[in-house]
Formats: sequence, structure tokens, C-alpha cells
Amino acid sequence: MLARSSDGEPVGGLLHRQHFAEATEIHLMAVAPGWHRRGIGPALVNAVEAKLQTDGSQALHVKTLGPSHPDSGYALTRAFYLAVGFVPIEETNDLWPGTPCLLMVKMLTEHP
Repeated sequence: MLARSSDGEPVGGLLHRQHFAEATEIHLMAVAPGWHRRGIGPALVNAVEAKLQTDGSQALHVKTLGPSHPDSGYALTRAFYLAVGFVPIEETNDLWPGTPCLLMVKMLTEHP
């Protein structure tokens, strides 16, 4: 997914990978710094969600730096994902040795 300004300039992008028919991972998301806090990130997530729901995917997940690491930039990243509906599932040191990885998920379908 690519987000563009009104004059066609790329201002953000989201790469996703569907591991299974039911689950897709946000592999990378980036928004140009001058475009932060202008709705680009949520628009990218909403666009990929709409596509995945049409395709029948049930869950969207992302891996990011875990909260046990003091990086303030990634604290903002985690806050973004929380704000768009992701929930933290697990922090592990097994995926990226020596670096805490937080797995977050957002369900795309409702279950009774």
C-alpha cells in the first residue's frame, strides 16, 4: 500500500505479508516525518484491513520493539498500534536474540 499527497508525492507505505489465509503480518510501515500526525498511518492500516477482510483474512499482526527496551521512538510506535486497535499478545527475546520483540494483533472479524 502506498499513500500519496495531493500532488502525487509518496508520503507513506505499508508492506504486508500473508502467512496463512487467515492471518497477515504488517512487515513494514513508514510515514514521512513531515506527514506524521496527519492520518496517513491510520489510513494505511484501514486500507490494508479492508483488503484483507474482502480476502477473508481474520487477523492482522505486527512485530515491534518490546516495551522492556527503553527506545522512546518505539514507545510511540507501540502507542500508534494501540490507538488503531492492536493489542499486545507477547514479548519475547527468542525471535531477535538480545532484543525484545512485541507481538501485537488486531482481529479483523468478530466472533460470537
